[in-house]
Amino acid sequence: MKNYVVKAKELREYVEKIFQAVGLKKEEAESVAELLVHADLRNVRSHGVLRTVPYVEKIKDGGASKVSTYPVVHETANTAVIDAQGGLGALAGEKAVKIAREKAKNNLISMVVVRNSNHFGMGGHWALKLAGDDMIGFACSNTDLTMGPPNCKEPFMGNNPFSFAFKAGEKYPEVCVDMATSGVAFGKCKDLAKRGKEIPSGWMLDKDGNDTSKLEDCFMMTPMAGHKGFGIAFVVELFATLLSGGVLSPDINNQDLTDTPELSSQCFACFNISAFRDLKEFQETAENYIDRLHELPMKEGAAKYPGEIEYTNKKINEKEGVVLPETLVDDLIGLGKEFNINGEFLKETVTDRQ
Repeated sequence: MKNYVVKAKELREYVEKIFQAVGLKKEEAESVAELLVHADLRNVRSHGVLRTVPYVEKIKDGGASKVSTYPVVHETANTAVIDAQGGLGALAGEKAVKIAREKAKNNLISMVVVRNSNHFGMGGHWALKLAGDDMIGFACSNTDLTMGPPNCKEPFMGNNPFSFAFKAGEKYPEVCVDMATSGVAFGKCKDLAKRGKEIPSGWMLDKDGNDTSKLEDCFMMTPMAGHKGFGIAFVVELFATLLSGGVLSPDINNQDLTDTPELSSQCFACFNISAFRDLKEFQETAENYIDRLHELPMKEGAAKYPGEIEYTNKKINEKEGVVLPETLVDDLIGLGKEFNINGEFLKETVTDRQ
């Protein structure tokens, strides 16, 4: 299978045109494209432009509202509740981040929760936006049924992802913990299948609770670190769903249904560092801490702090371009043809990069 390399700017503009063609306003299409391409820049391919086709199908078939105003239905000086009204998670996230950062600037700590949303993409995208240069950002979401407690044969909740981010001085501008609470994100399994690669053992279970490496046989995911991963997923449900008054994971809709909103819930929070200590001193301490991590003896290529690999990938891919597999490029070109958007440029450059 061939791999192609595409400049991030060109890819983002192409994806923007597709979302405008399906009915989004220009600034909305820009937000969705930014979210997806940012994931590919960081090589979080499970949440990158791989999601373009399912997002478009969701909009076309009515599963994602094009008319939602994402109203704030409850608000205090530090908090807000947004009803996404079945709209795109990307657009609910944009509004939530804006409100959360503004409240934290004025009142030091903030939390904005969202209900009745759809897939919100890469959690790290939101945590980094929330963090900026001066805060600690936190984002999490519940998801449709993909995971259960250890040794359970039936899923009860999603592999609810969460992310924290902050800037540790100029040397480490993007410290970011970003993970699903399953062993891996289900989208990573989809990405491997799309690339013709084998899905490792231990990631997925079939209907009998047995290990499977076949995507079509996957009935549920395994929680990371057993009961610990399940416990963290439970906490995500607390912050995202119970606080927002949203639909609990066992009751939300499969995100792959194109004509029905997923009705997922999300949480976005900011912690203004100046509420605790001088920002410069905080960043100097954090930078020193990571410097000491870098002094540890490590194997070649090992990450020394959370988000280091992704940030390194981002800098490389910003310079050299984003790598897309042939099957995904064909999907994107096909989608462009549907809207009379020429995507043949996506196949201009073959690469040996993986």
